[in-house]
Amino acid sequence: MSAPTPTAKHIRLHPTASIHPLATLTTGPAPHPLTLHPNAYIHLRAHLDTTHSAVTVGESCIVSEKAVVGSVSTTAEPPSRGEEEMQRKKQEEREEEEVIVLGNHVVLESKAVVEAGARVGAGTVVEVGGKVGRGAVVGKYCKIGPLCTVEPYEVVPDHTVIYGRNQRRIDRSGADASRAKTVELHIEALRRMEMAARKK
Repeated sequence: MSAPTPTAKHIRLHPTASIHPLATLTTGPAPHPLTLHPNAYIHLRAHLDTTHSAVTVGESCIVSEKAVVGSVSTTAEPPSRGEEEMQRKKQEEREEEEVIVLGNHVVLESKAVVEAGARVGAGTVVEVGGKVGRGAVVGKYCKIGPLCTVEPYEVVPDHTVIYGRNQRRIDRSGADASRAKTVELHIEALRRMEMAARKK
């Protein structure tokens, strides 16, 4: 599908938010809303999927190249017809309540994945290839390390660092404000680079 545009009815795009023309949007038959708050920045080849839940991207968030927001993992074994019907009804009920929320100053690095219904707290970074499973709740100022996983419906406390083989520790550096400023400066740099590229 072509890149989303600010005129799409289900997209609520703040004037200072940016979606790269080569970002992609997947929607279902009845699209859930996509909301981008001020200064949110969606890179080229980032993928936003509102098929299974609404997506809200907070202020000064960065969704990097090849990051995916809104996917759903498939099950290993297909259900029987009866089970499939029951799962479909439960899924419809769940989707009415699910919404992906990326808090302010969240950064999703390249190939990071945030599945449907997950919530990621302000200032959290999901590093390269990291994954937040469906319905999980990640607290504020966490760091999900490269290729690390937050399991579906897991709750991760504020300031948690997940690293290595999903080991955990608490970050007590107290650098929350500086992290937020760093993200804002990163977005400013991205915009300058984008403007320079247009002038060439």
